[in-house]
Amino acid sequence: MRASLMSREVIADSAELAVRGHSLDGVVFIVGCDKTIPAAAMAAARLDLPSVVLYGGSIMPGHLGPKAITIQDVFEAVGAHSAGAIGDQELQTVEQAACPGAGACGGQFTANTMALAMSFLGLSPVGLNDIPAVHPDKREAAVEAGRLALEALRAGRNARSFITAESLRNAAVAGTATAGSTNLVLHLLAIAREAGISESAFNIDIFDEVSRSTPVIADLKPGGRFMAPDMSAAGGTALLGVD
Repeated sequence: MRASLMSREVIADSAELAVRGHSLDGVVFIVGCDKTIPAAAMAAARLDLPSVVLYGGSIMPGHLGPKAITIQDVFEAVGAHSAGAIGDQELQTVEQAACPGAGACGGQFTANTMALAMSFLGLSPVGLNDIPAVHPDKREAAVEAGRLALEALRAGRNARSFITAESLRNAAVAGTATAGSTNLVLHLLAIAREAGISESAFNIDIFDEVSRSTPVIADLKPGGRFMAPDMSAAGGTALLGVD
């Protein structure tokens, strides 16, 4: 865990280096999990080019009989095994069923929380990040991301025009409303700093204010019952913008 957060900085640095090294006019960042997503936003803020961030998508739920399960159930099964509540075979059964294919962890953990935040920052088109990793619409989402990057290039819309104190606050509200990962605090503050947002305009105290005024309206794991693909099927990120 001593290397976890630092890996975000390495990813941001390498993305920035690749873009600068190739003298790109615009960029589509393809991201997959909890450090690559904020790192891409940090690099986009540094570079201030026309930028689109496309999330590879959530994993689908595993199934253990009629029950949908996630990596969270594996963690709980490991604990139960350590406590002697279940045996080796039961633990192995959970492990083999929980992760049926490609994609980031399916609850509202850091990856899906940050993918949501990218939409509210304006770096990801609303709806594209909702599509699960193995869904057939993901290929078209990638085509759309490229089209929008070219559109942003022609219009001169750079990343910092989207990353503002207001959009950062909106991302904090969206994360709170879905009971998302508290790592959102670490990452949004880092993105704000890279974008040159002053501490007086966006700081850690805003998260406390937002958390006290924003109700949780999504029933997502780890605290709730459902997964990111369920939210996608119900209408996705766009639902959070409806009164």
